[in-house]
Amino acid sequence: MPPQTVVTGRDDQVTARHKQHAEEKISKLDRYFDGLQKIEVVLGHEKDEAEAELVLSIRGSKPVICHGHASELYAAIDAALHKAETALTRHKEKVKGHKGAPTSRHPEDIPVAGGEDGGGDDPEDESYQDIVEGRDFS
Repeated sequence: MPPQTVVTGRDDQVTARHKQHAEEKISKLDRYFDGLQKIEVVLGHEKDEAEAELVLSIRGSKPVICHGHASELYAAIDAALHKAETALTRHKEKVKGHKGAPTSRHPEDIPVAGGEDGGGDDPEDESYQDIVEGRDFS
């Protein structure tokens, strides 16, 4: 299901064509992350510079806010969109990386078959600590 999209303009210089351009561009954002719920775009001008602000509401997370500034509004929309693509890709990798990742990379924290102390009848069930203590490193 595509996210809800709201495009607003702050001033009279924002035309329907600018809004349509923004809607077409941001409709492609859901391919970067499928957890988007709502996308708000605010277009405007401040002094001699065009501004585009994207607020991406993500399910189960804080909203991501991206700003784009340029001399023309089309370029500002594209700049904000590029930042949003990068932010969504990072967010997706962050979420994806936390699933099933080991909590520790230390060998002594890896559970060993044969019980708590690692001692068993089979010599292959030795724990990391037993192996290190049994070796002569001199």
